[in-house]
Amino acid sequence: MKNREVKFFIKIYDIENSKSFIIKFTKFSFGVVLGIISSLIFSIILAIILSLKFAFIYIENLTLKRQNQSLKRYIAQIEEEIKITKSKLDSLFDITNNFRILAGLNPLSNDIRNFGIGGYIRKNDSLSNINLEIKNLKKLLEFELQDVKRIKDIIENRNEEIRRIPSIIPTIGIVVSNFGYRNDPFTGEYKIHEGIDIAAPTGTPVYASADGIVIFTGYKEGYGLEIEISHQNGIITRYAHLSRILVSPGQKIKRGEIIGKVGSTGRSTGSHLHYEVIINGRPVNPLNYIIFSDVVYD
Repeated sequence: MKNREVKFFIKIYDIENSKSFIIKFTKFSFGVVLGIISSLIFSIILAIILSLKFAFIYIENLTLKRQNQSLKRYIAQIEEEIKITKSKLDSLFDITNNFRILAGLNPLSNDIRNFGIGGYIRKNDSLSNINLEIKNLKKLLEFELQDVKRIKDIIENRNEEIRRIPSIIPTIGIVVSNFGYRNDPFTGEYKIHEGIDIAAPTGTPVYASADGIVIFTGYKEGYGLEIEISHQNGIITRYAHLSRILVSPGQKIKRGEIIGKVGSTGRSTGSHLHYEVIINGRPVNPLNYIIFSDVVYD
């Protein structure tokens, strides 16, 4: 029996020109064409899958990049907050040291304060460094809280003694000349200025900076009208260049009590209060003892 070749036909219509074409395929050629078409379809599908995969990877990388940028911004914000917190702790440390002086304790150095604080700073490891910084800040805060509690206990037990320490600013004004060496405004001579000068209008109230007893009122050369108060602990305060004196020798004075008025008597270039703190006969910087600069006087 004669083998008959199986043939396949594909009829193609050209609707525009009302024509048709017939393409004949043998079984073999049809299989080849079908294989080519299948390969082409597979290639297209594979290309689509790969394109989608690469698109997904690109989007994922883009997302990670954005997340990394957000993380960097977040880390920068935390580092800035840590910096601000450190600054606040430094200010708290200075205030605590002032209270230590009031309590009769020695000021603490930064070395003592930072004892046991530290750790290895890793390069290019911001998160580890932030964790270390936070741990150190916690330790410092715990140290400060314990120190403040100790000082509070001492101060509460020594309140009367504390009130005799000159811890408030004696008038409301601007410090225009500090304690220490300066050129004398009259002679030009370089000499020590044994107090601070607080510029204020004539008549501004002058307040006692601590409890004590008035030991002198009157006029002294250079100082003009002045008041001296003994605080019965080796400390004397002087208030000079006054326009008025409102207390008398022997009078007991409470911290914050009005004792006189600002003026410009004696060797003075303008209305101001010259204020001194003298401990055991030696002038010291009054600003080292001023704790309460904003006080409601009564």
